[in-house]
Amino acid sequence: MTFKVPFRSDAQIESAVQELLRQYAKAKGEPPRPPIPVDAIAESVLGLTLEMGDLRKKLGKPDVLGATWLDDALVVIDSSLEGNEGRYCFTLGHEVGHWQLHRPLREMDKVTFPLFSREPGAKATAAIVCRDGQRDSAEIQADKFAALLLMPASDVRAAVKLVTGEPLAIDNFVARKKAGERIAELRDFAAEVIAKGGFTNVSNQAMQIRLEALKLVVDGAQGRLF
Repeated sequence: MTFKVPFRSDAQIESAVQELLRQYAKAKGEPPRPPIPVDAIAESVLGLTLEMGDLRKKLGKPDVLGATWLDDALVVIDSSLEGNEGRYCFTLGHEVGHWQLHRPLREMDKVTFPLFSREPGAKATAAIVCRDGQRDSAEIQADKFAALLLMPASDVRAAVKLVTGEPLAIDNFVARKKAGERIAELRDFAAEVIAKGGFTNVSNQAMQIRLEALKLVVDGAQGRLF
């Protein structure tokens, strides 16, 4: 992706997510609970069309995960994610994040998006194409949007209370993270939170990152109650 977006604070992204969840709750008559139905939100609230396809072949890029064609209100998730619910839902949430956060910038003439063809030989139109490992500001914002959408803070905290009653204190957590260790205690904790909270469409890795962001995992010397 080759477009720049304005800075957005975490609070601004959170506000955008909460507004979308409110719209869904109003349409359905009740707030969504985990697993958050991101596909239904995309289709029923935003009017997006969802498809799966071989984006890597169509776009000639080996690491594409998802793409959104703005004029067509079309989101395509690469077929390599079929059967992997956690990655599929996070990628879809990521594309929804682009739609909510970045599409309006085009309408305000603040951003020019690159052009891509949906099919070989078809006319190229404005699209957001997301590749594995991209870390520019637009991708970071969309990742945050997806995490906040699929794992609302209140629901994650409620699940943690059921599991431990307090943030999990892990011995030498900071040092072990810096050393690149895959921390088994964190993986197991995330699995329990997923199970207790009903986050069945969230990957373990995504939950680990969310728990850290919410400071629900702390170094052993810094543990504290809610």
